[in-house]
Amino acid sequence: MLPLVLLNGLIDSFNPCAIGVLLLYISLILTLGGSRRQLINFGIFYLASMYITYFLIGLGILHVFHLFGIHNFFGWVAAAVLFMIGAFYLKEYFLPRLYVPILSPFFGACRIPKWDRKITVLSALALGFFVGLCEFPCSGAIYLGTVALLSSKETFINGIFYLLIYNLMFILPTALIFLVSTRPQTVKLIQKFQGVAHTKIKLVMGLVTIAMSVTLLLWLIQPLL
Repeated sequence: MLPLVLLNGLIDSFNPCAIGVLLLYISLILTLGGSRRQLINFGIFYLASMYITYFLIGLGILHVFHLFGIHNFFGWVAAAVLFMIGAFYLKEYFLPRLYVPILSPFFGACRIPKWDRKITVLSALALGFFVGLCEFPCSGAIYLGTVALLSSKETFINGIFYLLIYNLMFILPTALIFLVSTRPQTVKLIQKFQGVAHTKIKLVMGLVTIAMSVTLLLWLIQPLL
């Protein structure tokens, strides 16, 4: 399970919302002439808040699956939801202008939140919390599939351990971007790359999500054969 958890956490991490918010505020700090200490404090608390929020979401889902059992209704629902979301990601890549009732407004609701431009620890914590909440509907299908597989193959304690590792991988790219984003030129280059890679990320996430849906379905069907 460890290689799967590491890979899925890394794939889930390439979310424009989390990276976009961090780049926005790094750019703002640099524009306002903020100190390096302000930049470091903001990044650390932002990443910590996002990590804890996303981890708690996964922990809640893991507890529900262990409480009710993955073999029953919840397991089949998770597989169906994964397939539906994966298909939507592929639709977004191949047919981006095609409107899908309910799903298009739901996934389109994830935007960089507006917030007070004061660079404080409180603003970093608040942004990390809201981005963590926002990211689950935006890219949480991989997270949901991973938690479903963990609940089916691991104990609850082992599942918590894997969730801690998953979320470390989840914040790793954002943390690396934070470490190198100390100059305005670097921020602009990363923002440009993010814009180009945005559609490719949807394709990868769609394929991975459908693959996880099929894997979960095969595991659920196996005892019935």
